[in-house]
Amino acid sequence: MYIQFRKPQQEEIAKLISEVRGTRSLMKFADDIKRTSPNIKVSASTLSRASNCGDNPVSIELLEAIAEVSQNKEEIFAKLLEANGTRSQEDDKQLTQKSAIELRREYRIQFENSVKMLLQNEIVERDYPVRALSSFFKGNNLHGYMAQNDRVFPRNFDFGFSVSGMSPCSTWKFMLSSLRLPAGSQAPLEAHVGNFINRAAGVFASDGFESELYENEKYSFVFVDKKLFDAFVKRLEDHNILVNGLMTIILVDVDTNSVVIEKQIKRYDGEEATSFFKQPIPKDTSDDLLTDPFEIIDDIEEDNE
Repeated sequence: MYIQFRKPQQEEIAKLISEVRGTRSLMKFADDIKRTSPNIKVSASTLSRASNCGDNPVSIELLEAIAEVSQNKEEIFAKLLEANGTRSQEDDKQLTQKSAIELRREYRIQFENSVKMLLQNEIVERDYPVRALSSFFKGNNLHGYMAQNDRVFPRNFDFGFSVSGMSPCSTWKFMLSSLRLPAGSQAPLEAHVGNFINRAAGVFASDGFESELYENEKYSFVFVDKKLFDAFVKRLEDHNILVNGLMTIILVDVDTNSVVIEKQIKRYDGEEATSFFKQPIPKDTSDDLLTDPFEIIDDIEEDNE
């Protein structure tokens, strides 16, 4: 079975038919086709109409018969199908699935980059110079694991920054939950939260067993959906989860491009840190010169005199 996925490309069909036909007349070409495919009704006028099909697709049976008299049957048939704007249902299914996967991947990358830029801008606006950590060393790829082979529990992260002047940590890594639940969704929150915790398991393990290796690192779990954010916070609080290092949970609003809240995960030592995003953004004084009073001195006439 075949489906039509776009309009035929008439010029390409005519070119391929001419290529298969060679120096034969249309009548001789039609006779050769009838000999190899006796069940197909074909004539010189049939081939002429196929070469000038316009927006009307050529029948699959005729395309198969034309390809049958060529030297490269499978290749020519595939090219004729493509030019005709048709493909098999199986091919269409595979291409559709591939396209959907690629679109989801592209969306995820774009979404991650938008959240990354949001957080980067929030840091930079508070006068902290940043340098993005290379994705080459992410813990979820081979290079990342090799770079951390001195540790039992490598830390995965989606993106991160080296932040100059930030105390007590100079490195800030983030794990992003990019899931946004539709309004009125009855999706099982606990299942989504459990899946995210599975991703984060290595982070908690590294904090529990190798915390001294991460004394200069801040780690944040970032959510874009308030329901998931609240459910994640509740899960940790219900089980009285404590950590050694500085870890926070952040909710961002991608529609307003802002940080809504940053909540610290309780520590064993009881130490509490003020949310980074509560630090005021310094006033921009770059436009002050435009508002300061100044005197206009008109000395053009005096110079001319």
